[in-house]
Amino acid sequence: MDRKFVKLNKFRSRLGFRSLKKYCIHFAPQHVYMSVLNWMMPERVGSKIQGNWAYPFSGEFVADIDISSLWRTWGGVEGFNPSGIELAYDKILVLIEKIQENYDEIHVVFSGKRGFHVHVWDFDIRDWTHYDERNPIKSHEVARFLYTRHLKAALGEMGRYHFLLSSDPMRLMTVPFTLNGETGKICFYVGGPREFEKLTFQEILRRSDARQYVYDNGFRPLHSHLEPLLRIRR
Repeated sequence: MDRKFVKLNKFRSRLGFRSLKKYCIHFAPQHVYMSVLNWMMPERVGSKIQGNWAYPFSGEFVADIDISSLWRTWGGVEGFNPSGIELAYDKILVLIEKIQENYDEIHVVFSGKRGFHVHVWDFDIRDWTHYDERNPIKSHEVARFLYTRHLKAALGEMGRYHFLLSSDPMRLMTVPFTLNGETGKICFYVGGPREFEKLTFQEILRRSDARQYVYDNGFRPLHSHLEPLLRIRR
């Protein structure tokens, strides 16, 4: 919204679907983000320093697999690069296999642009560090850093930016099933490891195409009348 952030979940940890839908219709934001942590007193969450006035009581772990070659520009036209797709898939399968050594609730989300987010819902910081009630945010940060380093060893490489992002307990990420403001694609929830293995990237792209959900007054899909939001090089 004109480069401004509007905090929605004041005085409650998470918004329900209906409330989020209502706010999205009202504000029509370019991007919708959520925290990886669940908060008591979320209205007090701000910077890392101000965040200490709020209290995180749990939170999922999210690993980023972004492949720079997945999104390219040809002749001024941006689109997805098929040569980067196989690399992204291979990395995610290796990552999932490593995560399954410790956790079961694993979910894959297509970011809508450069790659995927792998969510670990049953992540517990006490598996990786001592929990300090006097500084819970630091405890989350240490646990995520140690677990990200553990995963990096399996992947063989992880860019510094994505290492820090996966370790950051104060990170914000796109809410699944909302639009990526850069591409117009839906941040698409793929599912668990089995669902991810079954779907091709072309099918994920098809399901993340927002045009199929746009209707005219006669309740007919408008996607056949719209210019492509992006072109896929074949």
